[in-house]
Amino acid sequence: MGEEVTYRVGIPVLGLRGETLGRLEKILFSESRHLVTGLVVRSLESLHMIPLEKVTSVSGTEIRTTLTEQDIRQSSVFDPTQYEEVPPWFFPPGHHIELGALVTIKPLDIREQGEEACRSRRAFMAKSVALLATAIGVSLVVPIGGYIMAAATTPVTDNWRNLGVKLQDLPLDEPVQESFRAVSVSGWMRVPEERSVWLIRHSGAADPWSESEDQKKNLDSPLEKNDSDPRLTVLSPICPHLGCEPQWHKGQKLFICPCHHSIYQLNGNRIGGPAPRPMDQLPVRIAPDGSISVIYEQFAIGIAAKVRLA
Repeated sequence: MGEEVTYRVGIPVLGLRGETLGRLEKILFSESRHLVTGLVVRSLESLHMIPLEKVTSVSGTEIRTTLTEQDIRQSSVFDPTQYEEVPPWFFPPGHHIELGALVTIKPLDIREQGEEACRSRRAFMAKSVALLATAIGVSLVVPIGGYIMAAATTPVTDNWRNLGVKLQDLPLDEPVQESFRAVSVSGWMRVPEERSVWLIRHSGAADPWSESEDQKKNLDSPLEKNDSDPRLTVLSPICPHLGCEPQWHKGQKLFICPCHHSIYQLNGNRIGGPAPRPMDQLPVRIAPDGSISVIYEQFAIGIAAKVRLA
């Protein structure tokens, strides 16, 4: 790839014949060689590493490779304990990152340069960062304070998003993941993000799956209770355990989280794993023509209560 590329989290990674192999999760970077060396792709089974030489093109909507589904299953599984994050300004020319959209990672320093070199470099960097932080802190007390106050007082707003899909086009009792572009707001920062929700269409109130587990356990807020519809359940793609993304397994008819193996039924009910509550239901409105609108909410993870953060 000779052209400049920009990486976006969540865009599909396609195989040799155009089949979807998974979605972009992270980028692999070699600090010693100052090169992007590969991608981390989230498939239904796990996180897999793809060498950059297998990538033929990167656009804002997809990544194309020369791999097959068999290749991705046989590729190396990504072990996050063997890598550490690197800031985006480490990127070589021609490779860019959307701020806040991806975590870029590299092998641990001890594996790249040796233990002594690693310690020496880290000591120098620690002193340099301390001096730089002091200078910046003195000169930017007022702007930083203003930003913190603005972020802390940013109200949670209910922005309805038309997904561009209609109820009658969805299959019955078969989850469909629908993606859309959004903007995350914190204080004065506005960061573009790729988001998604799970849509599950039901035949109506008589359908036993039409009542989400959130409703049964009275976890929903008045917003979710007032804006719900027995014909459609909308679930957050975020696992309430530690924030991974459960995937739908059609053969088992279950949502299974690939990180810590929390297991959920069609209505979000947790039947296994460490997650402290069901998958989170989101508010939904269905127009007379079947158009679907949702409010994308984010909730605290790792706790039994459904506490809204954004």
